[in-house]
Amino acid sequence: MERECAELLPSVCAVLADSKESVPDDTCLEKLLDWFRELTGKVPGLSLLQQNPCLTDLISSVHKLSDPDPSILSFISRLAGLLAASEDAFYCLEQQSILTELFGNRELIETDATVRCGWIHGLLSMLQHWPAMKFILKHELIAVILKLQRDSSLFVASAANQLLAHILTFPKHQEASPGSMYSEWTECVKEIARHVEDSLESGIPQHVQQSLKLVTLALGNCQPVVMEMLWQKVGGPMESLLEKDPTNMAQRLMELLLTASRTPLFNSADSKIVTVMSLMLCSLTPTLAIPLASGILKLENCPESLRIKAQRVVLHPMDCILNTTDQQPQNAGLLDEFVCKESVIEDQLSRKASCISLLCLSLSHAGELADVPSVSVELTSGSLFNSVLAVLQLCIGVAVPTTPAYICRHLIGCVRVQRFAVDTLGSLSKQTGSTDFVEQVFNILLEYLINPDTESSVLKKVMQAILQWFSHHSDLPRVWHSLNQDLFPVLKKRLCDVRWEVRDSALEFLTQLTLNFQGKTEFPPILLSSGILKLLLDLLSDSESYVRASAVTALGQTAYITNNNEENLNSESGTSVQEDVASRLVDILAQDTEGFPRRAVVKVFADWLKQRSRLTIQNFEESAASVLKYGSNDLDWEVKIHSLEMAEVYINQTLSKSISACPYAVVQSTNSKNETLTESLQKLFNLKIFEVLLAGLYDCDRPVAQKACTILISLKQVILEDREALNLKGLTWAPDILSKCFSKHSKMAVCGGTNSSLQAGGDLVEILSILDLETMQQALERSSDYIENSPRSLLQDILAATETTEDNAIDCY
Repeated sequence: MERECAELLPSVCAVLADSKESVPDDTCLEKLLDWFRELTGKVPGLSLLQQNPCLTDLISSVHKLSDPDPSILSFISRLAGLLAASEDAFYCLEQQSILTELFGNRELIETDATVRCGWIHGLLSMLQHWPAMKFILKHELIAVILKLQRDSSLFVASAANQLLAHILTFPKHQEASPGSMYSEWTECVKEIARHVEDSLESGIPQHVQQSLKLVTLALGNCQPVVMEMLWQKVGGPMESLLEKDPTNMAQRLMELLLTASRTPLFNSADSKIVTVMSLMLCSLTPTLAIPLASGILKLENCPESLRIKAQRVVLHPMDCILNTTDQQPQNAGLLDEFVCKESVIEDQLSRKASCISLLCLSLSHAGELADVPSVSVELTSGSLFNSVLAVLQLCIGVAVPTTPAYICRHLIGCVRVQRFAVDTLGSLSKQTGSTDFVEQVFNILLEYLINPDTESSVLKKVMQAILQWFSHHSDLPRVWHSLNQDLFPVLKKRLCDVRWEVRDSALEFLTQLTLNFQGKTEFPPILLSSGILKLLLDLLSDSESYVRASAVTALGQTAYITNNNEENLNSESGTSVQEDVASRLVDILAQDTEGFPRRAVVKVFADWLKQRSRLTIQNFEESAASVLKYGSNDLDWEVKIHSLEMAEVYINQTLSKSISACPYAVVQSTNSKNETLTESLQKLFNLKIFEVLLAGLYDCDRPVAQKACTILISLKQVILEDREALNLKGLTWAPDILSKCFSKHSKMAVCGGTNSSLQAGGDLVEILSILDLETMQQALERSSDYIENSPRSLLQDILAATETTEDNAIDCY
């Protein structure tokens, strides 16, 4: 604990213990608890109590007050629990009877829900060792906690559930319990199990739900003996709950069953978990049964019969859609039998709202089947593909429903269903047998791309789905034929769409397509002959900044493809594709008024710099230097960050060459190494890298200063290794940067007048030594409000609040 905090703490404790003082708000008390929680994680609770006796006085005095404030009393209970989490501190407080008076006094918790909640959380924090468990059992607090689990306040009931679950999972190993404690704890577990059984049989919804939550919380971490004991009490009542009213308790029962299925109970024939799950799949409504079925499909070692039944539940609505169209082949039904009643499914599909919700639910979980290794063989036959295609055809009006016609009316133009269906179709691209459906999939996705009524968010998903199918089937010649003849002509139209969102999505799609397939021999000729590059250059002048930024990024990727191409975009100027692009990007960085395009330019140049061996841009160094200059002086902090990243790439590349100047030399001589390092640093000076770093170091935006400081520290470590042989004096520095830098240090002054060179003080080693970069880095890592959020400030605020009166209160507004 800091000295200032230790000095303030007694006064704060006195304020909290004084019933006449105004009570700090709950936020202050929560922050105070967070601070104590952090302290107890670093310092043993006994040491805190010994060094700060005011804490003991506070705890012992508050609960003795005739009418303590509920917030303060709750705070005291939680604080005592935090301190007593340490076994030594527990004994210290217990010897003074403080814990007995605080947690053993049942009258205290009968007044207010806040007090009851604090009392429970205090016990929960304290229960970290067997003496605390013995304390709970000795004072017969289990009965109190079980009563609070049925409290009318949901906060209290939830906290009691957490405490009971902690008690049930408390002993990690049986041998860890001293003496007869384990047998006493076992009796406690039996009492809790009986309480759970009584609650489930009571028929009171709140009691049933809380007990189901308790068993769900405990099952995942408790010992096998506790697991068996709890499940014996739960199994019978759970089946009766399903028979009486499965809908109201469905969510809790599903969570319980899925948790139990991940324990050894799942493989036990006596647990009947598989039987109950199967019963729920049949008895629940489709909207409730489908999420349960999805959870079952993700289980390991799931019985084949249950897994197939879960698949049928998920896909039943899709089967109904498939059967309504005249597009499917004969005998192409998705399912051979059903789990849910057909009349229930048809009733939900007959109403628009429920039809859309049910289909979206089915589609979302059907897409997950592609990621389930244990998916059954029946799904690879093509029926699942046909059903998703049928949904998309109905939504766009391509398919004609046979019967009933109302499904078509529900789905035509439904954006929500279209989104889910396209996502599902994309996920099926990696499914076995998907090769047979490549042509059908591309046809329907192109229909959506061509259709002028397709909503922009759906178009974005369509492009993502096309990318997925391309990625998994790029070895097929027909894919490249479709790209050349069908996709790119449509994409050119979408790049000119009146909606900026569509133009932006088309550019992002093109960027990803180029990134994924620029290594394929088939792709570059198709892109270069499509005329899309000319459109990309035009989009650099788009009215929407997002589109301009995406066009910059797209051109950054296409530069690698145009690298060896002799065609020119501008025949009059004769400039190459890459030179024209580089020149335009520098102009955007210098002139664009929006931040997004400027950020994109610097990121593209940083990427080019990393992979410059793949580029043949003439005067690239000159363009990159201009980007570095404009970017480091930009008003947008993200542009400056990317400029520093670009500078870092320059440094890494330049210094790596100096360190390994001769790859064939067994051992490089010291003089040769130092001369090469000096030349490399001279090159960085010429590129104005150090001006960029020093300007960033004192930038007003903290992330920029942090990045510059990190780079300079790394550079300092490299330079100091060979400081003896470096001769860097007399190098030119920008006078304004130097004056800004060294005005903060009394050891060095910048030369006056118009001479911008450093004389005796121009050594880079000396400059980096004077700059206390490590201390600066620590200061920059702190948040701007670290003083206001410090424990000292919190304690001062509490004291200041008590001193504020009507006479000296000032309206801050």
